[in-house]
Amino acid sequence: MIAHGAVVPHAPVLLEEIQPSLDEGRRVRKAIEELDFSKTDVVVLVSPHAPTAGIYERCEGSLRGFGIDDAEAARDTDAGLSRALSLAWGREPIDGPIDFGIVVPLLLGVGGDLPMVAASLPQTTGPRPRALSESMDAARGLADALATVADARRVAVVASAHSSAGLSARAPLTEVSGAAEVDRELVEALESDPARIENLLGPLHEVGQACGVGPLSVLRHLLEGWRSEGLTYEAPYGVGYMVGQWS
Repeated sequence: MIAHGAVVPHAPVLLEEIQPSLDEGRRVRKAIEELDFSKTDVVVLVSPHAPTAGIYERCEGSLRGFGIDDAEAARDTDAGLSRALSLAWGREPIDGPIDFGIVVPLLLGVGGDLPMVAASLPQTTGPRPRALSESMDAARGLADALATVADARRVAVVASAHSSAGLSARAPLTEVSGAAEVDRELVEALESDPARIENLLGPLHEVGQACGVGPLSVLRHLLEGWRSEGLTYEAPYGVGYMVGQWS
């Protein structure tokens, strides 16, 4: 069954080894440390940064693509759940290293030592983005697959997601009019009921170029009516970082 839901960021700058003086980063790291996975057997972590949708065959990767040679991550996976999800989702397994949307949360300690199934959705921001509709369709398919195959395990579904990327002059997009307002509405909706974010996902992508729309959509489909246990939100570099959980 789906036993737990969470959202975490995946910015490499949040790693203490890379930016130990980032005060806001310390708050985010602390919130991640306080996430409670004690009532789950396996974590499914959903990233928005693959060229295609699928389940990674292995949960291993690094940040060498960012020029960071000593940041490597590996976690045991649940091969049975991975295969079942791939079949139910109708997607070919991804044979290759996990993307940074998976690597960074692993390095931040998400899920502790629990087995990790790494899933990814098509990238809709940055270089060579795919259409938002493609990612949203894949997110709905993944949510349906999870609801179908998770009955034999207590599964935590974690969205690796950022919100708007235009919240201040320091942001990748600089400051974008309306982005902060969309983020405020997003946080309020997530704290109330994840299903309430449905009408915010389009503006989140269009206004703030948020990378996390796909993974957040997975939560929207699976966690309707779930109780929030609190949400930490910060935007130290003009990009919205969220840490929260639902049960």
